Amino acid sequence: MSKNVLSADNPQEMLNATKFWFSGFMSAEMSCSIIKATNKNPKGFYYAIDLTVTNADKKILKEINREVMNGRGVITSVKGAYNLSARGKDKVRIVLDFLEQYPILAGDLAKNRIILLKNALVYLADHKTSKFQKEKTAEMEKLRAKLRELKENGIVDQEFDLLTIHKDSLGYFLAGVIDGEGSFGFKSSGLYKQPFFAIAMKDRKIIELLQKFIGYGNVRLRKDGVYHLEINGRNILKNICEMFLNQYPLRQTRQRKRCMFVFQQLLNDHTPKSLNFLVGDYDMV
Repeated sequence: MSKNVLSADNPQEMLNATKFWFSGFMSAEMSCSIIKATNKNPKGFYYAIDLTVTNADKKILKEINREVMNGRGVITSVKGAYNLSARGKDKVRIVLDFLEQYPILAGDLAKNRIILLKNALVYLADHKTSKFQKEKTAEMEKLRAKLRELKENGIVDQEFDLLTIHKDSLGYFLAGVIDGEGSFGFKSSGLYKQPFFAIAMKDRKIIELLQKFIGYGNVRLRKDGVYHLEINGRNILKNICEMFLNQYPLRQTRQRKRCMFVFQQLLNDHTPKSLNFLVGDYDMV
């Protein structure tokens, strides 16, 4: 990494670097919404802001709820996973306060979602009464349209450079991203199973940042608009696994097991095609 990105002498050094894991995980797994809901008394509608984190590991979501949402979030079951939701101005403000202290370090899509949610929060707090309903509706619908553009087309209002940051903070941030969207596993290659690490996201700058941090691999844009990084070299894979098992440890149970299993097989340096991969095949975005 270049010196203008990593620095040991900056204010971030005074923070708890491990908490940037939460920022990284949220940049990969969060969705931001402005919900238009029916109001029965008085009859009409109102707007509510919502930040939701989705994952199959309920234990991880409980940890995020405790650390990021002060225990105010609500976990609900969805098909094959769980949602952790902070809905309403007070709950969302708690999350935004956390992200002020431990910001999302890279990713224009994630950063723009947070900005739009902040704008909605400020506007709704300043326009509480029904006399602002017409203006409120116009403003909220404009922000809702921008959130849809972000989700569907990746259209952002602002682009951001990576701030100068301590290497450990960046390492934990990227560990959170990998816990959310990364994959460790094996795939067939002749008579052997070839080990790999892969990650795919629409947020190009996060993928490029990870590639630079690792110092290896090429980022390619897939036909579906997703940026993809895959690494198969055994020596660099050993380094990646060791880094995210020990130096910046993964927290998601299944992800950590996959990484550990790949690492063990690389140390043994024997991966026959008949290998029974204990933690299953990988999923890609």
